[in-house]
Order: sequence, then structure tokens, then C-alpha cells
Amino acid sequence: MLNHVNQMLCTEVLWQPLAHAGTTNHLYQGAYQGQEVVLRQNTDKVIMGVCREREKSVLNLIRTCCWAPTILHLKMPDASQPGWLLMRRYSELIVVDKAGFNAELLASIAEWQQIKAAPLFNYSALWDEYQHIIDVMTDARVLQVTLDSVRQTMQDLVQGMPQVQNCLVHHDLHPGNLLSSEGQVIVIDWEYAGHGTPWLDAAALITEFSLPLQDVAALPAFRDIDLTMFQAGLRKAQQINQQLNWLWYELIGNHRDN
Repeated sequence: MLNHVNQMLCTEVLWQPLAHAGTTNHLYQGAYQGQEVVLRQNTDKVIMGVCREREKSVLNLIRTCCWAPTILHLKMPDASQPGWLLMRRYSELIVVDKAGFNAELLASIAEWQQIKAAPLFNYSALWDEYQHIIDVMTDARVLQVTLDSVRQTMQDLVQGMPQVQNCLVHHDLHPGNLLSSEGQVIVIDWEYAGHGTPWLDAAALITEFSLPLQDVAALPAFRDIDLTMFQAGLRKAQQINQQLNWLWYELIGNHRDN
């Protein structure tokens, strides 16, 4: 696979493996055209929620944004290989000024919440993908109960809460997906992103980054909702994220090297 990448790049890059905890893909670092780069070799497994065509469209939509990663090459999957992505390598994000970091992250999300043309993230199809795996398992009662709860809570969130406008959603916000470029926060790993409900990104901001509730509630997607209703929706979204994370690790994360 790495030889194939070098052939496509028309150069001999010396690739070094990178740790890839928390991802099913394989990561490598190297030097290309005078800069440090990271190569993501896509897994050949089917991963729930990941769509390479959707990811490609999202990366194209955000390519001019200051918080978006610089993608140098993107090879789509075909019958002979699972595809790969080459991007500029960024520095680890070290937060010194928490208030400044919060403001920058919120500004980035406020900007991508204005993007309405992203390809659809189909939540129903995602539940069906999980269901297909659970159906062929033995003694999957806890998994089934959790998936049923996710389905119901999402329905309650979408139908039972004040209407919020869908927009571009990252769907995997956590500290490991934030890097730095000369002080600018860079948001990476857009393979789950798509047009969906902003509640899930909002929940991640509280759970993963401990952002102040009032600041998250002030994002464009929620400005027409009072704080009490926002808190109610947020609790449902946090439950969905928590249960989806558990399902992912139970069904994929614990077996990604098998």
C-alpha cells in the first residue's frame, strides 16, 4: 500500500508508523515536498457512520476555512485499495489560555454551523448498520437495549424539542481531533461529518471540553431556544453520544486489529 502511495506521489517518501489509538485507520508520518505530512491509510473494513464520498465533499466545503486541515491528496477507495488521505502535519494542541481556546473553538463551530450545503448524514441508516451487526451476534441483549435507547432518544430530541436547523456537524469532537498550526486550532478527522443535528456537537463541547453551558447555548443553532429548553435537549444529546461511543467500542473499537 505504501509503495502504491509513493507511486501516486511520484516520489519515495520514507513512511514511519504513527500511533493510531481510537481509530480503525493506519497512520504514518513522512516528509513530502519540503513539509511534514501525515498519511491516513483507510481501513478496509466497513465502519458504521463513515462515508468516504461524504467526507470528500465536506473537506471540499471547508477547505478555505482557517480551522480546516490542509489536504494535499485524497485517493478514493476502489476495488484494489481502500483509499488514503495525505495532509499537512500539525503540532499537538497545548491549551495555555483556556478562555482564548474556548472562544476560538466556539468561533470555528459557529462558522461551520452556517454551512447548510453539506451532504446528509443519515442517522436511520447508521442505526440500521448497528442493527445488522447485532442481529448476527449471540447474547447481544445489552447492545440491543442500548441501540433501542439511542433510536428513541434521537426521536425525542428531534421531534420533542424546539426545532433547530440542521447544519454541518463534525460528529466526533474530542481533544484528540484538535491540533495546532502556529496558534490556530485545526480540527481534523471529518470522516463522520455531514449535514445533521447540531445537538451532538454541542453535547461534545460540554462533555469533552467542559465549555460553559451559556457559551455553547449562544451558538447560532440554538439562539432561538431558552436556556432551560437547551439544557433539556443537551441532556438527551449527551446520552446519545455516550451510548453511541459505547456501542462503537463494543462492536468495533475493541476488535479493530482483528
